[in-house]
Amino acid sequence: MAGLLAGLGLLVIGLSGSLLVFHEEIDGLLRPAETRVEPTPEGRRSLNELVAAVEAELPDHAVTGWHFHRDDPRAADGAYVMPFGTREWRYITLDPYRAQVLSSPQLENTTFKGWLLDLHTAFFLEHVGLAITGLLGVALCFLGLSGLYLYRRFWKSLFRLRLKSSFRMLSGDFHRLVGVWSVPFNLLLGFTGAWWNLSHVIEGLTHPHEEAADEVLFHEKLFAAGFDVASLPDRAAGALPGFETNYISFPWAPGGPFTLWGRAEDAAFFRSPYGSQVAFDSQTGGLISVHDLTTDGLGAQILDAFEPLHFGNFGGPVSKTLWAAAGLAPALLCLSGMSIWWQRRRKK
Repeated sequence: MAGLLAGLGLLVIGLSGSLLVFHEEIDGLLRPAETRVEPTPEGRRSLNELVAAVEAELPDHAVTGWHFHRDDPRAADGAYVMPFGTREWRYITLDPYRAQVLSSPQLENTTFKGWLLDLHTAFFLEHVGLAITGLLGVALCFLGLSGLYLYRRFWKSLFRLRLKSSFRMLSGDFHRLVGVWSVPFNLLLGFTGAWWNLSHVIEGLTHPHEEAADEVLFHEKLFAAGFDVASLPDRAAGALPGFETNYISFPWAPGGPFTLWGRAEDAAFFRSPYGSQVAFDSQTGGLISVHDLTTDGLGAQILDAFEPLHFGNFGGPVSKTLWAAAGLAPALLCLSGMSIWWQRRRKK
């Protein structure tokens, strides 16, 4: 019964999660002119040139973030921009080899990834949706453990699939087979998803965010025109040996810093690409702080590993394919479970 009640929600979460694993590849198929680029012999333009190109193309916007695709030289860079006088974060893509803006500014939830992520994490219901999907994550863990208990002698028929038997027996074999093989993934995906969503909901209830009535909205860029943004990744690597920058947060409030997010050289295998940070003053360029995730406690490092373990983006196409297939398991269990329930009901 619990499986039937949670089945529809898990079906949506599983399908959207599997698509999210390959969102960049799908984006490349749907919008190749905006997401795919051709490298040149000269290589990438400097970040200073790229920022200047965005500012020239969008003179009424401030650049507030920059996303690199280190593993794919044919992927367009992504940049966040904010229209002056607002707090609306928008996303664009650009060719880093030709310093050309490729797309118009879009709200993040209108992009393919943003739309899928909103569906996957909240069913488009904001905080209420976060709570629902968090509880579904708990349900997925419960279903995995209960299924393992029910089929605790699973090794006796681990590979049995009676193709020539009745539809009822075939459905039962298929349900057991998928359920047993997917238990580790269900526990992993369910627990990490539930942790993120429910902790966010609890934090929102205990520490509600209140919009400041006198919030300062800026109408000009918040760093000097001659600021050498391009030097920041090298300087960050000097401050934190081996540091590789994957995202740069530009100042988006007066006096705000440049914060570079990335990985340290000796980061472990299951580490997110944004676990360590190096910050610089946006006026003087001076080093403000260095945070090396590898020096944090075990708890912080485990939490950081949730991102690659949840989306399977740590091992290239092999792990992504495996995780996408695992994401379909709740949907398959939902369908096979409903089939078994319906056949039993008809029999009665």
